[in-house]
This record gives sequence, structure tokens and C-alpha cells, in this order.
Amino acid sequence: MKQLVVVRHAKAEASAPSDEARALTARGHADARRRGEQLADFVTGTARALVSPAVRTRETFDELNLALGLDADHVSYPKTLYDATAHRVLQEVRYLDEEPSTVIVVGHNPAMGDLVWMLHDGTHNGAWKAYGDRGFPTSAAAVLTYDGEWFDIDPRTMRLEDYLAPPPKAR
Repeated sequence: MKQLVVVRHAKAEASAPSDEARALTARGHADARRRGEQLADFVTGTARALVSPAVRTRETFDELNLALGLDADHVSYPKTLYDATAHRVLQEVRYLDEEPSTVIVVGHNPAMGDLVWMLHDGTHNGAWKAYGDRGFPTSAAAVLTYDGEWFDIDPRTMRLEDYLAPPPKAR
């Protein structure tokens, strides 16, 4: 059984010298750390992380990894993830050199939210129903599973096992 964990970066500062240089806010660091603690129970077996090279995604992964504990040699920062589409992210996953049981992707919207919508087969738990109409907010994470090889993943072939997101803001 393969497991794909899709994470949108946590809350970042509004501006920086470049978009890629935007760092996490204090809230972003706390949210990412909390999300890592929640994901620690899911990430088992051999794991590999694909992380956008932007500062906010790298910092998000660093906070997640406090709980996940992946070795540096199991993490890569493909430049293509910075402005990737969901289809491009799927290509990165399909063509991994090794066969990890879990792949964690930390990136940006709209690609992360689109990837979850594209891959999940329509089955989901109550958490997605409660949050699904809100899109894929910062620090959201989806855990999808697939019984097959990474190379064979196609749209609508993965089961959405869990969806973790910050609570909705009070109106």
C-alpha cells in the first residue's frame, strides 16, 4: 500500500524581496509543527519528501520533520515544484528512483489542492466533508492511499484517508 501526503505550506509573510523568499510567520511555524505531530502517526515505513525550494515550503517541511524525523538524504527540493501544476507534481511522484511506501509533497496552491481533488476517488472521511468546501488552506494536509506502484497512479485512483486543516475562522 502506497501513501501520499500532500501538504500546502503554512502561513507565510505577505511580502519579501521575492515570492520565493517569503518566510513563515510565527503562526505558520506553530501550525506546521502541529501538522507534523498529527502526521507522525501516518508516516510509517520508508518515506521520501519532495519539497518546493521556496523558503516557506522548506520551513514548513523543517517544522513537520521535527515530528517525522526523515533523514536529509530522503528529502529533495525539485525546482519544478515551485510553480508546478497538479499534473507536474504527479509526474514527480510517479518517477521517483526508489520505491518508498510514503511520499510527502510540500508545495503551493493551487497545485496541492488540485492534486488532492484530481487523485482522490470520491471516498473520504468526514473531515474532508467538513472542510472540503473551504479549498486547501495554508498548512492543510491530505493523506491518500493507493494499492499499486507509484508509476501507475492516475486521476481518481487514490482513497482519501484523512484531511487535516486549521479550524475555520469565526465569522
